Amino acid sequence: MIKKTIFTTILFFGLTMTYSQSTYDGIMTERIIELDSAQSHNTLRRIANDFERIALADETNWLAHYYTAYAYLQMAYTAQSEQVDGYCNQAENHLKNAEKIHPKNSEIYALYAYLYGAKVNVDPMARGAEMGKKSASYINLSIKANPENPRPYLLRAMGIYYTPKAFGGGPEKAIPYLEKALEKYKVFTPAFTNAPQWGKSLTEQLLSTSIKSK
Repeated sequence: MIKKTIFTTILFFGLTMTYSQSTYDGIMTERIIELDSAQSHNTLRRIANDFERIALADETNWLAHYYTAYAYLQMAYTAQSEQVDGYCNQAENHLKNAEKIHPKNSEIYALYAYLYGAKVNVDPMARGAEMGKKSASYINLSIKANPENPRPYLLRAMGIYYTPKAFGGGPEKAIPYLEKALEKYKVFTPAFTNAPQWGKSLTEQLLSTSIKSK
């Protein structure tokens, strides 16, 4: 009985490894599609866990770490203030792993900028200067690494959009930056399967709202 159990276990893991190696891209594609419309924390956490499993199984897969981080950041942006830092810390751990695998990557830099934007939301008055500066720095790095990547332009626009008018921000001030981001999205073509391409619908939504607020 023991020998049979050991044999079954070895067979299971062997099949799992073969199966996983041949289907990582397909599984990731399915989860990315799901991630685009996911709203509940339970769904986002499940998706994050799935990407994390791929990252553990395939140590050279920076995208798995990237999307794990992105899922946690989606949770951070809709979480209660006391939960935000926890989600951001989990996201940051995966971004560091992604950066080790693929350094000086525009998409990873952009997600760092997104992360520090989430941290600002916990306490804008206390964190705005420090975290806002870090976010802006990563936006610049992202643009420098790939000037055609639309996401850092969106993130710059979001920073202005959500800054109070009294401090020089607001939806109306964000319009030129949102328009530039949208121009980038219209001509952006993902370089490979499962490459990041999120943000266009959000850009269009924020731009529409900004124009209506004039």
